[in-house]
Amino acid sequence: MRRNILLFLLIFSASVGSLNCQTKVAGEKVKPCKFLSFAEAEKILGQPVELVTNSWTFTADKTRFECTYRAAKKVTASNREINLFFLLEETSTEEQAKQIYETIWNSNKNHLGIEVLSGTGDEAYAQSEKPNFHFVMARKGKFTIRLKVNKAVATTSFDELKAFAKKVLDEI
Repeated sequence: MRRNILLFLLIFSASVGSLNCQTKVAGEKVKPCKFLSFAEAEKILGQPVELVTNSWTFTADKTRFECTYRAAKKVTASNREINLFFLLEETSTEEQAKQIYETIWNSNKNHLGIEVLSGTGDEAYAQSEKPNFHFVMARKGKFTIRLKVNKAVATTSFDELKAFAKKVLDEI
């Protein structure tokens, strides 16, 4: 997977030329949600999903892959949507990735529901505040990932969310 990411970045860095930032959306050649498939999103949300956002942003010091899936059914009581957000970010240096991780960790570490995840990347944590959300952030080298489920209902799987984060980082 790392080789695929590097090859992808090499091809697109050649095409970006002198631009400082370029954003692509679904329907173009770039498919950020290839990292998080429909099947994996359905496993995490526990029901069929639809793709809402599929984009990437490339700058001189950072590449961000983002996608959002929405559950096919809304929460019955509140009529709220259930969304799964995914972000994979590659920075120029490991230090930048560490700083991003540390900033978010420090703002969340004293909240309820925090769980440090050992064996997932270089550092990782998860937070669950059911029925509101599940969140996972992890870092490996210069890569960070963030996953969040908004509206953590009975069908959503916090374990699958954590397992997916580990799987992605194991493949980088």
